[in-house]
Amino acid sequence: MENCKLKCRVCGNTDGNKKFFAREMMFGTKEKFEYYECASCKCVQIRNIPEDLDKYYPQKYNSFDRVEKTSDNAIKKFLKIAMAKHYLTDNKSPLGKFLLKIFDPGFLEKIKKTKVSFNSAILDIGSGTGLRLTGLARNGFTNITGMDPFIKEDIFYDNGIKILKKNIFDIEGKFDMVMLNHSFEHMPELLNVMHEINRLLISGGTVLIRIPLADSYAWKKYGVNWVALDPPRHLFLHTPKSIKILAGKSGFELTDTMYDSTAYQFWGSEQYLHDIAMFSEKSYYKNPDKSIFTKDQIKQFEAKAKELNAKGEGDAACFYLKKR
Repeated sequence: MENCKLKCRVCGNTDGNKKFFAREMMFGTKEKFEYYECASCKCVQIRNIPEDLDKYYPQKYNSFDRVEKTSDNAIKKFLKIAMAKHYLTDNKSPLGKFLLKIFDPGFLEKIKKTKVSFNSAILDIGSGTGLRLTGLARNGFTNITGMDPFIKEDIFYDNGIKILKKNIFDIEGKFDMVMLNHSFEHMPELLNVMHEINRLLISGGTVLIRIPLADSYAWKKYGVNWVALDPPRHLFLHTPKSIKILAGKSGFELTDTMYDSTAYQFWGSEQYLHDIAMFSEKSYYKNPDKSIFTKDQIKQFEAKAKELNAKGEGDAACFYLKKR
């Protein structure tokens, strides 16, 4: 890394910042992009945002797979909703406790802290084709909207979920909760986006931002080969400090943080160290049995991720912000 005077787009710092180059390794083009790390808030950011970002989101990008199964049979639907009610509310029941042994709460764990109800108006910004939203619908949520500027066209599922081909500046309405699940790092106009989220939320509403984290163990260990750097799609790799700064500037208060990194931070980064692209036939993502990792290594990566999350050093986290 070299010292530079590039201005941080989050905190404005110009002293002691460091620049470096990183390769596109998801699809393996190995095109180089210049980034820099702020010495103050530690946010890592791309120097020049590509004019044509669309070309870096081909239809094989993993958020664009069309959801095939949008509903369950009547019995399974009843049981999953009973589990969700037990998990999310104070309406505890012996049945719900038993069902938690059968059904993994999955994404419910992330939204529990937002205290949304089943009829709360929820907006998912950068939803892709809506895999996460259809999962919520199958758990009993009834008022869900997604949006993503990179999908081919608007999508209307038979269970009432709609996914709009729009950007945040084109969305109207009011929502109880807005969430960005690994989409905020893809957005160029950070403060404008935060102000738009504020506009869309009801008074006292909550925004859930899930992002990869710079200033984490994995970033320090792997540097330019850190899998979550993902040039050039990830324009900003935030830290708790940079998120708190943005929250304060846009009318939010950071109320909670939950680290949720996975083994991906290790096997993905190790692959890049060995010059193996994510979509390579030798990738653990594509062919686990043909990858360079043993099952024991993957288990070790999973255990290390849990350890880092408990210590607040994982490379991904959920930030809960309340509208002031």
